[in-house]
Amino acid sequence: MDRAKANKTLEAGETDQIIAEEFERLRESQLFLRSPVLSRLLQYLVEHRLRGGRSAPKAYAIATEALGRNADFDPAVDSYPRVMVGRLRNLLDRYYAETPWVHRLRVPQGSYEIVVQHRTAPPARSAAVTPGVGEDAAAAEAGGGGVTSTRHPGVGAPSSRARWWTVLVIVAVAMLAGGWWLAGNWQRMFAPSAVPPPLLEIALPQSGSTPVSRALARALDARLRDGLRRFDLIDLRSAASAGKVDTTQRADYRLDVSLVRTLAGPADVTLVLNRVSDQRTIWSQQFHLTQDQMPGFETIDPAIAQIAGDYGVVVRDQLARQPENFAPGYPCLAQFNRLRQLRDKDTAKRIDACLRATIFREPRNAAALASLSLVRFGDWQPLRGTPAGDKAYAEAVSLAQRAYDSGAETATATFAMARAQYYAGNCRGGVGIGDAAVRLNPYDADTAGFQGMFKIACDQPLEGIALLERSLALDASAPGVPAVTLAFVYSQQGRQDDALAVLDHMPSPSTMEPQYTMVRAIVFARQGKVDEARGLWRHLLDYTRQPQDAPPEKVLRQFMINPAVIGRASKALRESGVVAPQPVAR
Repeated sequence: MDRAKANKTLEAGETDQIIAEEFERLRESQLFLRSPVLSRLLQYLVEHRLRGGRSAPKAYAIATEALGRNADFDPAVDSYPRVMVGRLRNLLDRYYAETPWVHRLRVPQGSYEIVVQHRTAPPARSAAVTPGVGEDAAAAEAGGGGVTSTRHPGVGAPSSRARWWTVLVIVAVAMLAGGWWLAGNWQRMFAPSAVPPPLLEIALPQSGSTPVSRALARALDARLRDGLRRFDLIDLRSAASAGKVDTTQRADYRLDVSLVRTLAGPADVTLVLNRVSDQRTIWSQQFHLTQDQMPGFETIDPAIAQIAGDYGVVVRDQLARQPENFAPGYPCLAQFNRLRQLRDKDTAKRIDACLRATIFREPRNAAALASLSLVRFGDWQPLRGTPAGDKAYAEAVSLAQRAYDSGAETATATFAMARAQYYAGNCRGGVGIGDAAVRLNPYDADTAGFQGMFKIACDQPLEGIALLERSLALDASAPGVPAVTLAFVYSQQGRQDDALAVLDHMPSPSTMEPQYTMVRAIVFARQGKVDEARGLWRHLLDYTRQPQDAPPEKVLRQFMINPAVIGRASKALRESGVVAPQPVAR
């Protein structure tokens, strides 16, 4: 029997020593080495206890001090601490299930406090015990001396027939339970596994032999690994020790890295991405770094985003080689990201189906859950106010919550929850959770761009603009609607040339988005090209199937959600002369 002994029955020093020793064992275990976020959380809870904390830490303290959330974190709208402590609980249970223990660390349900649980083993039973006699002898041998049996032979002993009936009932119940479980899970058991992401190997950077060059090479390698590991659509192979080659699994891609440093201090960094199967180079880039750009190497962040992003080099290469592969897992996620770029409505149903197939095989696949949530939000947008729209919205929110519960340590899942908050009109919750997503992956152009867009919609323009500019700096080909938002903000600030430059650098098919057409019309009108601007507006009326005299608010509601944003855009359309001014009420 296991029992949790109250800590107050032990000397405080003894309890603290047990906690400290167990923590060291846990921290060095493979389970916790593979879970740095949970290891850091455990360390925080242990240190809080050892510092003499009289009560469990609060969710806010855990979020801001252990899990990296900002000071404006609101535990009332963000369940991140509860989710992560629940995962820590599960990881502790897994560790102790595989490790013999006399005392263990536990976080009780409903609490954030570390406690010590002690195990008291049951008394050993003799291998040969005669009913009615040996049981009492065995009990006495185990420490129960002085207890005399009052049972008479045959009294109270179950009959052979009764024992057989008991066995039969247990077997029947087990068979029924097994049949019920098999009926609900046989398809998942025999379905092929979801396809994992491609495996990327980073070769050890080639550099000079001086201590400074070797140190810079290590810093460069660390920057690349820190960035690439944060993306969902590649798996990063662990670095091999010097002189050793990892042959356990062949990588799909290899990133070759070189650093050439001059005596004066500047350095050239060259990145070459190779497809391993045919040893072909599919992408390369060179950076000329000044001395003050090292050893941080932030200058290479755009390369990280462009290699591993949702529609980055690796994803595009996979799609080019297998354009019709919609298999559950990675191929489906790659197709989903192509859908976001190309807006091919003919494949939308196939994407929905393969995402659901992925989730069926991997119910806790946070990337697939977040992707399907976004698909369903897209289904909801044109159907708002209808039963079908309500159903799509409810499922989108549910999927976002499931993604967050399954992968709160990833930017993708966290931003899925932020998006749900924004669409619910909860700017406070959306901003807080969205900022957390950006911190989880500061290299992702997509997350930065949409968080910037939402922040502007929530009246935080300065922070929003900074994120939008960061998004374009990371990958100018990725942002889409966020880039349009930045162009609109520039136009509102009177920076028409800057706005037009952003629009002109947007790749097709983003230039076919209705938001793009609207903002380009406003910019043209403010540059004096009113006829061209009104021609674009007529094109937008045709696109949305609205009459020529439709007010801009009605037109914009066909493809925009936020009322405040619709209001600002409608005002800009009127003030710039794209549409006629609103009649003055008399």
